[in-house]
Amino acid sequence: MAFLRSYFTTKPALLEKDVTDLKGKVFIITGGTGGIGLELAKILYHANATRIYILSRSAQSGDTAIGLIKTSQSPPGMKQRSAKDEDTVRFIALDLGDFSSIKSAAESFLKLETRLDVIWHNAAVMLAPEGSVSKQGHELTFATNVFGPFLLQHFLTPIMLQTSRNPATVKGSVRVCWAASGDGVVPPGEDGIVWDDWKLSSPEFGGFKGRTARYMQSKAGNAILAAEMAKLHPEIISCAFNPGAIKTDIARHAPWFLQVVHNLMSHPVRFGALTELYAGFSDEVAKKNGCFVVPFGQIGTTVPKVEAGIAERNTGKRLWDLCDEHVRDYY
Repeated sequence: MAFLRSYFTTKPALLEKDVTDLKGKVFIITGGTGGIGLELAKILYHANATRIYILSRSAQSGDTAIGLIKTSQSPPGMKQRSAKDEDTVRFIALDLGDFSSIKSAAESFLKLETRLDVIWHNAAVMLAPEGSVSKQGHELTFATNVFGPFLLQHFLTPIMLQTSRNPATVKGSVRVCWAASGDGVVPPGEDGIVWDDWKLSSPEFGGFKGRTARYMQSKAGNAILAAEMAKLHPEIISCAFNPGAIKTDIARHAPWFLQVVHNLMSHPVRFGALTELYAGFSDEVAKKNGCFVVPFGQIGTTVPKVEAGIAERNTGKRLWDLCDEHVRDYY
């Protein structure tokens, strides 16, 4: 069965010790205060990154995460980094369900830095309660998982282009990594998106079925945006990734029995971080801009109809234009 592919997968292709020294490089992880994002931040920290920005809603969780990162033990094969008083890890408040917050977060970052090497659009909401809406009144899942990353990336693309054009920057090292999902539950619509009802407000999308469909549609959207960005900005490597079935709290809104099954079968959070590490640093990804990364670090494919929509029906431009239409007032 398709959904089992996220539970039973290949061994990691890129380990923590395989990441070269990251001195001089700057990174952003949305949702970096917990789960996979926090684990990834620890790896970057011990790989000697110059600056790591973790973006999330809660300043308290941000402070806690910074402490956990700076006191963490280095992964196997990596040198332990001393925390001292260094200003390596920083927190910026970000609510992806609020366009004003996104603009403010981007402005805060751009005041502090002159380069950005990799961003992982890692944060997401899954199975949000029925009727949940964003600050601007949009359906919450699509707003948080699609409109939000799109708007944040809008502000950050210029500095990433500038970074990629720096003579000292290695070609293919500047990257945008979009969190997608597996193909266990197929998203709705011909292309993975119901274009004339992206809110999935019709009666057929009620209850748990609708909540699941909204999540899977939003993750298809991330894969589509990754492919389109690769076309629009070939100087930047853009990829989507399925982190795999990982023990995090993202499924906290799922029925209890599904949470039990997930927790029994899923993998430690480290493995999700290794998938994201592969997306951010593998040479193979640099050779295939717009690709889809599957667990735990290899190039694969997403849902066939999503792939077909990108290749044959220009869904990348269609989604790009849809996002632009709904967020442009906040540019």
